[in-house]
Amino acid sequence: MKIATYLLAALLCAALSAAALFYFSTFRPMAADLARMKAGMPELDKAKAELKKYKERESKETGETAWINPVVEVLGMGLSDEIKAGKAEVTSAGRRVVVNIAEQALYTPRSVTFAKDSPQLRLKIATLIRSTELKGREIIIGNTTDPVPAQGKGKRKIPPKDARTLSAERSVALTRYLEQNGADQGALIASAYASKLPETGFKIKDHKTIIIIESPPMLTAPKQDPVPGTQSKSAPSEKSGTLPAAGAQQSQPKAIPINPSQPKTN
Repeated sequence: MKIATYLLAALLCAALSAAALFYFSTFRPMAADLARMKAGMPELDKAKAELKKYKERESKETGETAWINPVVEVLGMGLSDEIKAGKAEVTSAGRRVVVNIAEQALYTPRSVTFAKDSPQLRLKIATLIRSTELKGREIIIGNTTDPVPAQGKGKRKIPPKDARTLSAERSVALTRYLEQNGADQGALIASAYASKLPETGFKIKDHKTIIIIESPPMLTAPKQDPVPGTQSKSAPSEKSGTLPAAGAQQSQPKAIPINPSQPKTN
């Protein structure tokens, strides 16, 4: 009987020891870890939300710039001869495609006149601009050159031109040529630059024609929420037979101004 009692006591002590060991070595650390995990859940949820926003933004940006590589490829292939000769370069810059063409490839020095050997290049540019890959894009035509001093004497004297004026005239001349050769008038913009541009890493520096292809700006009208506290008032029902009191001012509906859109000028 005593032996059985001792055995039971020994087994009970072993069970209590095992339970205590499990509690301190396994259960208690796991409980602490669980508490820390619960405390960190808000931060984890916040991180997940930020990651989701980043992925959505990255996906949107990728979709908005998916047109760039095909355009660079088309323009690069079309101007391959000029690129090999060092007279042109095609590259992407942010969300734009930039084409630089050396001044002497298109224009006679110090004038708006096109160079004698430029017809083939001009026709090539017009063909590339009409390509499917550039459809729906905004095309900015710009130039940068030096100012031109006065030329000639007496009645034949030609007044001087500053660099921006000469650049503007060249841009307009090239834009008109492109329009005459099938380019979309609404997509073309003529611009002018100063004689010197800041260094931005392009191979062809100053004295050049700059063609920038980009997506046109899109304006999305914000959704207008109703003003808090305002409720639409229904007009008195004819069936109820109630009419406004005599002398009471009835609210008149406000006229909605209509601004017709101006016709687009070329």
